[in-house]
Amino acid sequence: MYQNEVFKELMEQFISGEISSDNKNILLNMLDNPEYFGELDAILRENYDSVEIPSINPELTQKFIDELRSKMSSSRIKESSVKVFFDWKKIAVAASVVIAIGIGSLILFQKKDQSPVPVVLKTVDDKKPGKTGAVLTLSNGSKIVLDSVGNGLLANQNNTSVAKNNGGLVYKAGENAQLVFNTMTTPRARQYNLQLSDGTKVWLNASSSITFPTSFAAKERKVILTGEAYFEVAKDKTRPFMVVVNGMKINVLGTHFNVNAYNDEDNIKTTLLEGSVLITDKTEKIILKPGQQAQKQKTGAIVVNANVNLEEVMGWKNGVFYFENASLQTVLRQISRWYDVDVVFEKGVPVRTFEGEIQRDLQLSQLLKILEKNKVHFKIEGNILRVMP
Repeated sequence: MYQNEVFKELMEQFISGEISSDNKNILLNMLDNPEYFGELDAILRENYDSVEIPSINPELTQKFIDELRSKMSSSRIKESSVKVFFDWKKIAVAASVVIAIGIGSLILFQKKDQSPVPVVLKTVDDKKPGKTGAVLTLSNGSKIVLDSVGNGLLANQNNTSVAKNNGGLVYKAGENAQLVFNTMTTPRARQYNLQLSDGTKVWLNASSSITFPTSFAAKERKVILTGEAYFEVAKDKTRPFMVVVNGMKINVLGTHFNVNAYNDEDNIKTTLLEGSVLITDKTEKIILKPGQQAQKQKTGAIVVNANVNLEEVMGWKNGVFYFENASLQTVLRQISRWYDVDVVFEKGVPVRTFEGEIQRDLQLSQLLKILEKNKVHFKIEGNILRVMP
């Protein structure tokens, strides 16, 4: 019985990413012993009883054990006092015992002549992850819900065409195109991208909006942003590109940068990936270099951070949540926007910080299973996400 408890503890350490090198070797040796095959299944059933596990046979269990041993041997587990999320996708798909805590598509390893069998997560309330979608408001005030329209021409405004192409919008200005304004808005749980008439590409995060001319003026290119967006600006030395956000101006010629300007965040963050930008706010002017981030604080002061984790900044565009020493509140603000839930904190919720990377295509319940490894608990009630100690 004692050995079974040791095996259980080592598996918990491995799943959470906190296993030491010595303990990993012990676990590897235990996995060589068929005595623990049934115990592995029982451990996962006990700890993840919200998951329905179909019956398995010894051959499938052995297949999973071999795969698990291979991944454990090759994986580099970070030894740290800070919680690190373990990505079960890197273990690959598994036998019916692979349920766990953060897989988007949980499937079983079967014989080559069999089809995969899905593992079904049982939840009373759950939320799907966000998806591609937005609302486009034309110059005449009419609105187009982009989630539901097909590819092709959507509108022609003053000699500028608007077409949907492969999940994004493309603007093309014809001769004598006249300047009128459109607004794209992404509600919570939606993202979208568009190409402006000058060739500039914009990716819009959830709960954001951008107002832009269908064709640009002769001397400048200016857009207005709320929320978060990533820009790849087409070069045009004769017409500087400007992003206006909460009164602050970001001027560029041709560059790649991200702007995070949500009202519920502490700072407006402008992060430069390539090129250079000039940030102007009242009397203050700051030039950013690649890898730097300007943070406009609530006081109005702008601070430049030269050591920015670009993976964290660009996580939303690359399909992941990326946390680096992030507070629980920071984590849940992102979750609120992506899963369209309102967060309610119960009394006594402990202070927690999070590090790691989680795919953004998970069901909310699956994502919460990962976060709960950091000793905080959640309950989904319709559009309410309750946070409990």
